[in-house]
Amino acid sequence: MDDKLRKEPQPAENEGEGNKTADEKYREAATEFAKRTDTVQTGLQAEREVENYRDDYEKAEKVGRAHSAGELPKDLTGEDFEKKE
Repeated sequence: MDDKLRKEPQPAENEGEGNKTADEKYREAATEFAKRTDTVQTGLQAEREVENYRDDYEKAEKVGRAHSAGELPKDLTGEDFEKKE
């Protein structure tokens, strides 16, 4: 589709199921990030960061889960996923 013909929705305009404009902007930004970044190296750096500050991350996770609405019983306990030890 020609970008000039595509109508940009107004900020208050309902876009229906999901926000297509936000989705498009996210995908464009993620693609650009992946093109200009060594994503494997960035992932390894993030993994080391989590390992070095494990207690801080676990504390933050507990704080975040405390804010959960608890729709699923395991939302609050974290039993729904395996943690890498």
